[in-house]
Amino acid sequence: MLNQDLPRNINDMPGLIPRQVMPENMESPINNVLTWITPNELFYARNHLPYPTIQLESWALFLGGEVDSPINFNYEQLKQMPQVDKFVTIECSGNKRALMEPPTPGEQWQIGAVGNAKWTGVPLAYILDQAKVKETAVELVFTGSDSGLRPDMDTSVNFERSLPLDKALMTECILALKMNDQPIPHKHGFPLRLIVPGWYGMAHVKWISRITATSSPFKGPFQAIDYVYITNEGDYHGAVPVTEMKVNSIITWPSKGEKIHLGPHSVRGLAWTGKGTISKVEVSIDNGMTWNSAQLTSPEHKPYTWTFWEYPWNITVPGHYFLQARARDSNANVQPKAAPWNAKGYGNNSIHQIAISVPQILH
Repeated sequence: MLNQDLPRNINDMPGLIPRQVMPENMESPINNVLTWITPNELFYARNHLPYPTIQLESWALFLGGEVDSPINFNYEQLKQMPQVDKFVTIECSGNKRALMEPPTPGEQWQIGAVGNAKWTGVPLAYILDQAKVKETAVELVFTGSDSGLRPDMDTSVNFERSLPLDKALMTECILALKMNDQPIPHKHGFPLRLIVPGWYGMAHVKWISRITATSSPFKGPFQAIDYVYITNEGDYHGAVPVTEMKVNSIITWPSKGEKIHLGPHSVRGLAWTGKGTISKVEVSIDNGMTWNSAQLTSPEHKPYTWTFWEYPWNITVPGHYFLQARARDSNANVQPKAAPWNAKGYGNNSIHQIAISVPQILH
């Protein structure tokens, strides 16, 4: 890492970037996140409804529906259960929506609705074993304590999402009590948050108060209206659910419109995917005409986590440059030049491009 690119002290970093005030939606200053683990205070916040008020002494997790033994667990009981650690990158499915062409409605996230954290909690499979889920169950519905009005509904709703009762998926999920070795901050789901490794952020339900096993697919508004890929707004014929994250990457230095000088530099960025790991990142400095391999520089290479990368670039000619980065994962998925457009602006994993200017040095 070269002198002009040295990271600043975390205390000097900018804070979260507001995208919506009510409910609060805050983007990470991702160009300044230089640690593999995103600090809690710099982790993006995505909300659909106002923050709930939680009274921990009366809070409990209820597990019911298609189970033999409906059961409640309080916070202390959950803390006494077997705990596991999972390092998981979470990306909002609307990340990069502001870069969609043509534009789509919704929070206009740039590139910072993504973060990587260590989550500690109870394996979901362990909890399910306590209640003995019936064979008639096909899905689990996770209900958050956050509630409020939607623009398209007259009555108050809770944020709810379901997952298929797939054994492999259930084995991966945890009910997290900690984020980066601290109790999960209130804004990120205290006291309990679902972590679904490899899935977009909407699946990681916060402030969970209820898990319901159901014998039929869940059709709540945050499942059937939001978080589906559709071509025309309002036309849900053939809608495809938003589920696993797509292979994606971003350039974090230099940033958009930045003027840098002639000489040696280190282009930096992040890459991640849903299943598997990042196997390769390539960088182009000539608008995609030629591509060169970047070095993967993360201290850890774990499934479900992002990867740092760097590319040495010695600038010998002044002018305007169009930098691009594209990632490939271990399942042979490659970032497309342009992601398939959809009316809600989800899953934009288009190749990230940065325009920069290198001025002539005057003597």
